[in-house]
Amino acid sequence: MYENTIRWAIMGTGYIANRFAQGMTQVKDATLCAVVSRDEARGRAFAEKYGGAAVYTDLNLMLLEESPDVLYIGTPNDCHYAAIVAALNAGVNVLSEKPMVDNRRQWNEITALASEKDLFLMEGMWTRCFPAVRRARQWIAEGRIGKPLTVRAFFEMHANPDDWQWWKAGIAHAGGALRDVGIYSLAMADMVFGRMPVHSFSAMESNGEVDQSFHMLLDYGDGQHAFVGGAFNQDGNTEVEISGEKGSIRIGPEFWDPTTATLIAHDGARETFEQPYPATGFQYEIEAVQACLRAGEKQCPHYTWADSARVTDMIEAARKEQGIVYEADR
Repeated sequence: MYENTIRWAIMGTGYIANRFAQGMTQVKDATLCAVVSRDEARGRAFAEKYGGAAVYTDLNLMLLEESPDVLYIGTPNDCHYAAIVAALNAGVNVLSEKPMVDNRRQWNEITALASEKDLFLMEGMWTRCFPAVRRARQWIAEGRIGKPLTVRAFFEMHANPDDWQWWKAGIAHAGGALRDVGIYSLAMADMVFGRMPVHSFSAMESNGEVDQSFHMLLDYGDGQHAFVGGAFNQDGNTEVEISGEKGSIRIGPEFWDPTTATLIAHDGARETFEQPYPATGFQYEIEAVQACLRAGEKQCPHYTWADSARVTDMIEAARKEQGIVYEADR
């Protein structure tokens, strides 16, 4: 199975779906077989741009008629859960944009369904698939910085009003800075420490509906901490710094889609890994998913269900602590 080209369907035709499709053009054994869009005209324009795939306005009809190998979901946050359930029930593997679900209850349901159907399911933490991040993880596993002590990760941007997806700033589509950009920062801390923090302290600034900025201190015990944040209303340092007993690692220039990782020993010695890439970088995630499908794996080792569950729990706890409640929570 999956000996030749792997057939992808894409749900969504917005900014992130376009970037995903651009990455797909760099993967020779990936093909776009179908597009699902609420607007047929937009769907046709998207399909023509990326290879002339079939166009649907009904997800269930597409799943029935096209039977893709895997569905990529690139729609607003509140639409993910229902699309995942529909695809899994149709026997289709799923890669969903993050955040995959709105709460832990939904997360438990979709992972149980994926297990029951014996299908692949991944939350789209594409950052984990970049070569620079994989090299950084290798250095940590090899003990190159000794025991990791501190992670500093901030995804802060000043949203451009002329080029932004405004639904992210509202409650209707389960938006907020924590879930849109802060999830990358939390996942970076989780990558290093791999367990739930013992204590966490959060602060958020609301725009009246959801958080437009958030910052957290995560205490993992044993002298290990993470300082993380995300924002739509300010610019910050886009590098990640991971400090340990023997040295540190910096990932950037934008840690969520990096080209470099630098290892800095306490004596000043440096080792730099650099890998520029064409297109958007989504090709690394696509290649990782396809490798899993061909190997018969149901979870991606770069971002497992356990990884996803911990980050889901941290996000849900933080937003509810700050009084941000979604319709799906009721």
